[in-house]
Amino acid sequence: MNWGTKIALALALFMALIVSFGVYMVSKDTDSLVAEDYYERGLNYDRLRSTDSMYPYRDTVLVAPKQ
Repeated sequence: MNWGTKIALALALFMALIVSFGVYMVSKDTDSLVAEDYYERGLNYDRLRSTDSMYPYRDTVLVAPKQ
């Protein structure tokens, strides 16, 4: 077998692998990225993200009422 045949065989195997991955993903019936409660999850994520981003400043921010 010369090097051209080996390259063609490797390319054919790679293409078969990609096609088989595509067939597997299309035939799979579950959608893991779709959730019924996406709005509540988004609000919860936003709330957690806002508190995490304020964590480094928790000792430097001081809120005092006007006198």
